[in-house]
Amino acid sequence: MGLWFEGEIISRFELAPRAHTRLLLPMVQAVFDEAGINLSQLDLIAFGRGPGSFTGVRIATACAQGIALGLDIPVLGVSTLATLAQAQASAQRLAQPSGANLIIHAAIDARMGEVYHAAFELNADSIVPLIGAERVLTPAALLAEWAQHPPGLANNQTAPLMATGSGFGRYPELIQAAPWQNVCADALPDARFALALAAAAPQAAWQDPADAVPVYLRDNVAQVKAS
Repeated sequence: MGLWFEGEIISRFELAPRAHTRLLLPMVQAVFDEAGINLSQLDLIAFGRGPGSFTGVRIATACAQGIALGLDIPVLGVSTLATLAQAQASAQRLAQPSGANLIIHAAIDARMGEVYHAAFELNADSIVPLIGAERVLTPAALLAEWAQHPPGLANNQTAPLMATGSGFGRYPELIQAAPWQNVCADALPDARFALALAAAAPQAAWQDPADAVPVYLRDNVAQVKAS
């Protein structure tokens, strides 16, 4: 989690499966203690709305709603896929500050033989607008799509390609399918880059906390094992 305060970002990151509920609120308190402010000074709560782990996405949404309702402030759901792409874009801009726009494909292992996928284009403001839509689909379907429409095309121009997310690590055939300039197959969402996206979002995108909902992309979340 992270805090944007007076142009600076203070963040905490810990990879702790099945410990979200135990760690989240203490991490929030630690960040606010470091900044020397309290929750009542917040203007907005941004949260990872998904797609991703169903439990993690639900916990993030519920926690954001609970705090925002108590403070009577708005919320903003930030895409997990966009957060991955933003991290990749930021690294690219540091390496090549005046580089041309590029296309970033983010893919998260969705289990059940599928990936959550979306493509983004790094713009002149160093933010990553979505190209098309976020989807859940099989790697085979994505590969078939790329065979018809190469993943490096945007606005009828060929752009450098980057790839990020666990979907590429889980399905290496996705890496082999395109001339990626860089692949970060072990990337995880980082609050620092979600905050960058939230800061760039217009106020019109802010929501009443009662309207905040997770984005699952998949309706069927149960997998029946063969007997």
